[in-house]
Formats: sequence, C-alpha cells, structure tokens
Amino acid sequence: MEISAALVKELREKTGLGMMICKQALIDTNGDMNKAIEVLRKQGQMTAAKRAGKAAKQGKVSIVSDDNATIIYEVNSETDFVARNEDFLNFINILGKCLIEKKPQDLAAAKSIKCDAWDGLTPNEKILELIAKIGENISFRRYKIETISSSNEKIFSYIHGEGKIGVIVKLAATSQEAINSSAFSQLGKDLAMQIAASNPIAIDRNAINKNFSSLVEKEKEIYYTQVQASGKPEKVWPKIIEGKLEKFYKDFALLEQPFIREPERCVLERIKDAEKEISSAITIISFTRFELGVEE
Repeated sequence: MEISAALVKELREKTGLGMMICKQALIDTNGDMNKAIEVLRKQGQMTAAKRAGKAAKQGKVSIVSDDNATIIYEVNSETDFVARNEDFLNFINILGKCLIEKKPQDLAAAKSIKCDAWDGLTPNEKILELIAKIGENISFRRYKIETISSSNEKIFSYIHGEGKIGVIVKLAATSQEAINSSAFSQLGKDLAMQIAASNPIAIDRNAINKNFSSLVEKEKEIYYTQVQASGKPEKVWPKIIEGKLEKFYKDFALLEQPFIREPERCVLERIKDAEKEISSAITIISFTRFELGVEE
C-alpha cells in the first residue's frame, strides 16, 4: 500500500526516528501505526515508545472538588491560541462548577447535564455555541469522578503546567487522627506529584499483571526478540528477559518507582516512613492521571 507523508510524519513524531526508517516500518506493517512502533522496538530502533499515543491536541486538564468528591476533566481545542481564549477558559470554569454540583457518573452523563449558568443548556449544546463563536473545534473529551466512601479516606490532587497534566489519588488510613495529620497530607501531595511526573499505569505489579496482562505479554515478546538478536548465549536469555521485565515493573508500578524527591528510595519506602510517623497503615485506593492530548 502507499504510505502517505502525513503518516510517516506522525510516526517520526511518536518515535523521534528518521524518515526512511519510519516509512519502511509502515510499509512492513501495511500502515498500522501501533504495529510499526512495535516493529521498531523489536529491531532495537527504540528503547521505548514513549511518545506513542500522543495526539496534537491543545486545551486544559482541570480538577474541581468538594467535601465528598473530586472530579478531573479535559476539554480540548485545536490550537494553543484558543486554549488561552477567555471564552474557552470561562467555559471550562463554568463546566467544572456544574460538574461538581451535579456529579454525573461518567462522560456520557457529564455531557448531558443541564447547567443553570447556561440557562439550562448542556455542555454539548454550549460547545456548539462556542464553536460557532470561536470558529474552531472544541471537545469535552475525558471525565472521571472519585468519591469519598468513608471518613478514613481522603483525595489529593495536583495540576502541572497550567493544565497539561492532572492527577487525583485516593488514600486511606486507619484513624481520623492519621487522616488529619500533616504527614498524611504531605504524603498525598508527594504521591500526586509522583504520579504526574512518573506516569505509572497501576499501583503495584500484581495490578499490572491483572489489568494489563496483554501489555506484559507483549513486553516479554519484544524482550525475547531483542535477546535473540543480541548474539548472547541462549542459556542466559531467560535471565536477561527477567531483568528487563523487572525494569518494566519498576518503571510502571507506582510502589516500585524511584521516589521523585529521593530517587535512591522507592515510593513504597516513602509510604512506610509516613506510616511510622502517623502510627497508621496507609493504602493507595486508586489514582487517575490525565495528560493533555494523550490517548488512554
């Protein structure tokens, strides 16, 4: 099949590799972007597909909260110019107030709530008005609500880069005194920043194996292909693959990641220190990370 220049350009932006390498990978995979990235990794052209999934989208990730819930949501525009537009920012602000008041359970419901500030219009209807006024496509793309189910839980949030990355993380402790302590609050802030900076995909490796089993198997397949081409004796392949998989877990399991403030220690060690300080067990219940323009 004929590979367009636009497709080659997209793969170059995702991988940072040369035009001819990207074009050949696309030819070999009949234009399948994800398969082309996988082929390049197997060939050793990439150490990781770090930019895979990124899209050319502007806008803002925002977070709103009250005593019982925290909401993270993303609204996109085509250009950064519109993302700074007063009407666009005003829409995001009013949308947040409406969302925390109504607390819809998912994105479909969030798009259909009626907002008093817009005289009963829904976000979808208001977006159509805004598109007509601004002359650029706008999308309410992602939404997640996290609620408090007991007095022993607390939600922390963090926004990086004026809305480029947003994080919410829910923690639990065994007592109200521990929940209200400054040490617990500092841990919550640290973990939110950790998630923003290091982009874990799950809390621990068990959760990765359970929820991302196909990804783990794909990684093993890639490591096996790499070690086959390495020229090293076959008897050492399993140990090499095991080492690569260990690094994968340390990169993507939150508890195993190097703690951003003290990289010589892992996140679990940081949590253990906080547990000693407040005399309470601490549990990470869940986290959500939105990065502007990045596909899930």
